[in-house]
Amino acid sequence: MTATAATEIEVLDFEPAGPGARWETAVRDVSGPMTVQHRKRRGNATRLRSRDVGDLQLADWDCPPLQSVLSLGKDRDAERDVVVVVAGDWGDERLSFAGTDAALVNGTVVVVTGGYDGDGFSVPERVRKRTLTLPRAALLAAGCDANIPGCLVLEQDRPLVGVLLRVLDEAWSRVPGMNTSEVEATRGALVALTAGIIRAETGSVTGRSALAALRAQIDNWITRNLRSGPIHIEDLAAAHNVSTRTVHRAFSLTGDTMTAVVRARRMAAVREELVNSNMTIATIAHRWCYYDPSHLRREFHRCFGVSPSEYRESHGC
Repeated sequence: MTATAATEIEVLDFEPAGPGARWETAVRDVSGPMTVQHRKRRGNATRLRSRDVGDLQLADWDCPPLQSVLSLGKDRDAERDVVVVVAGDWGDERLSFAGTDAALVNGTVVVVTGGYDGDGFSVPERVRKRTLTLPRAALLAAGCDANIPGCLVLEQDRPLVGVLLRVLDEAWSRVPGMNTSEVEATRGALVALTAGIIRAETGSVTGRSALAALRAQIDNWITRNLRSGPIHIEDLAAAHNVSTRTVHRAFSLTGDTMTAVVRARRMAAVREELVNSNMTIATIAHRWCYYDPSHLRREFHRCFGVSPSEYRESHGC
């Protein structure tokens, strides 16, 4: 997801032409590559407002009747995938993502992490909701497995869901008055809550088998050795007295690869230092074992959609 400076988008009206194009642009900004099919407006003017919380995006929807269809195209870049949390407030919306159909009503939370061309959502009348859009890499760095289900439907009786709904409300009302350190703390809370909800619903890999226990040991080893140099599959095998094939199997438990896990952990560490330190990009690149600043810039841009310096300018404390 492209990180941008703090902003607020307002789409106040909806017509088949003119402002309708603004709705499509806004929906694509918030939800990804969507094609919006307009329906006749009913009732009062509608609104979509969006605020940045670091590299997350929080949006408040008073949505008119419309149908939005996912259009990924052949050039989809998995490294820039996003996860969208949809929290229903009022009205009725139908969602269909990754083979799961869901009805969004008051108190329902839907976590969408995947989808196919033609998936999307339909609003037959009007709906009020909040959405939180997170880079998938942020959740991987927070301990989520890579094989997050494409669509999770959660009712408000889940304890963490209730907490998330309250935090979304508080974040929406208070972020505009926060300084950068407070925004960063809020961002961390939203990532941790989303990751916790996903883990609670899908189950942690830890404890499922001996191979899962090995995977937990490998993850800890990677965290301890991120700054020691490049990490190869042979290093992991030697450190844990197993074959490289067994290491591959441990990562396959969660649909991961070693390369993807190491990259996500390094990107999370780099992001943390960009936001919370005054170290130069060259120093950060050296600390986290990138060949040079150009190598870091390429990897960071692929993950976050902007350069490290642009990210720091927008989100640095």
